[in-house]
Amino acid sequence: MDQKYFYALLIAPLMVALRVAAYFFDKQRIKDEVETRLGRTVSIVWNPFGRGWFFEKGERHYDVTYVDRRSGGTVTAACKTSMFTGVYWADGDAAAETAARIPSLHRCAKCGYSIRIEWRACPNCGKATEFA
Repeated sequence: MDQKYFYALLIAPLMVALRVAAYFFDKQRIKDEVETRLGRTVSIVWNPFGRGWFFEKGERHYDVTYVDRRSGGTVTAACKTSMFTGVYWADGDAAAETAARIPSLHRCAKCGYSIRIEWRACPNCGKATEFA
């Protein structure tokens, strides 16, 4: 009887230590993926009931917030990972998506030069704009 409790007391901390180690390995794997392909990592939060958690075995789900390299906006995405499968994004490959960018350019009324909306005057001819 005492031996049964001894093994239980030995195995429980070992399982907790393995789960904590897996968290740090997963976090580093996700951070490497984001910083090489997507942008700068802001936060990585474990989500035990993430999208598709019910039928997954051995994979852990995380909510990742990062600053997109292309658009400069903050993006929150869900991903799953495990020791041997790599990082999979819930909405497909986040690096393949390109944000639609609407340039804030207008034409100068005097010379037709493309000017940004925040500029007070045209750099080509010097005419003051009515935007700013």
